Formats: sequence, C-alpha cells, structure tokens
Amino acid sequence: MSSIENRLEAFRKLPLRAQLALIASTRANPVLSKNQEYIENLERIHAECLQEATPEQKAAYDKAKANFVPNAPE
Repeated sequence: MSSIENRLEAFRKLPLRAQLALIASTRANPVLSKNQEYIENLERIHAECLQEATPEQKAAYDKAKANFVPNAPE
C-alpha cells in the first residue's frame, strides 16, 4: 500500500469531527492545499463515513460542524 493509501485508510478510521478538522487544516495548508486530488479523496471518504454514521454520531458531527467550520463538506 502506498503512503497516500495508508493515509486515506487511517483517515477513514478517524471520528467524523476529526475528519472535519483534518479536511479544514489540509485546505488551509499552503502545501497540501495544492493537492486537489488528495482533498477530493478526503472529502469522498468523509461523505462515505457520514452516510454510515449512527444518528448519535451525526448529531455530534452537526453540532461540531456548526461551531467549527462554516464551509465544511456536506
């Protein structure tokens, strides 16, 4: 498995709120923000994880999203 594949697999295991924070910090990073494919992969995995989340996980995520990042991925 490549380094990117390892990173994406590790990202998938993070809680939704941590995924949200990582996406935001990646976008804000002057080096990482240039890798649009990486950001798109993070957002895709995040969307998949959000679809699989329990109602409790979604509620905690929605609360964090409202307080953390106004333009978070859906």
